[in-house]
Amino acid sequence: MKTEKKTGPLYYRIKEDIKSKIQNGELKAGAVLPTENRLCEEYGASRVTIRRAVNELIGESVLDRGFGKTATVKCENVPRSLNRLGGLHEELEKAGIKCSSFILNSAVMDAPAEIAGHMGLGRNEKVLKIERLRYANGQPLCYQVLYLKYELCEKLDVKGLASASLYEVLERDFDVKIDTATQTISAVMATYRIAALLELPEQTCMLQVNRTAYTDTGACIEYSESAYVSNRYTLTMTLKR
Repeated sequence: MKTEKKTGPLYYRIKEDIKSKIQNGELKAGAVLPTENRLCEEYGASRVTIRRAVNELIGESVLDRGFGKTATVKCENVPRSLNRLGGLHEELEKAGIKCSSFILNSAVMDAPAEIAGHMGLGRNEKVLKIERLRYANGQPLCYQVLYLKYELCEKLDVKGLASASLYEVLERDFDVKIDTATQTISAVMATYRIAALLELPEQTCMLQVNRTAYTDTGACIEYSESAYVSNRYTLTMTLKR
């Protein structure tokens, strides 16, 4: 181990060394810490010592502990208010966080029966399906599949959504006024594919957010299913009685 000499108990020196690696970029936000065995070998320490160092870093909010056995470097927490109907891009930009997307694929198709049921569409009505990854300041945040009523946005530039707000584009370019939405939120475990796409450890806990959005004329414009990395995402709302 090549580090500058520090004083104090071994667990403390290990803790400070891990902090230094995070500060100098050797361990980046979201990175998975080496296993206990690897850390024991690297620092010449016992499991008890390693666990104390890691647990103190978790207590100091430097590391996060997921459902796996290894800890991860804490990511910047992304705030989201539930008091206003808006898209992720709009909300993050208002908070000073850069939002970007990577489009995995898109296709125009007849609405699958389940999707048609969610959106109240008739037989053979077309939808535009978009599958994408969402990022906050370059950190993976969300996997999303969304369906749009095709007749309301036939010439949508899907590639342009990599750096633009879907809701703003719909309102500006298609005169679609999004008025209301119903939304359900539940806790799920990431599938192997989603964990791989978002560069997450297996068995990462996610927040599943399903939304159905309607225009001011009552037409359903969107049905989406979004899986957010739960420890990078904070929801707030104002309640009145």
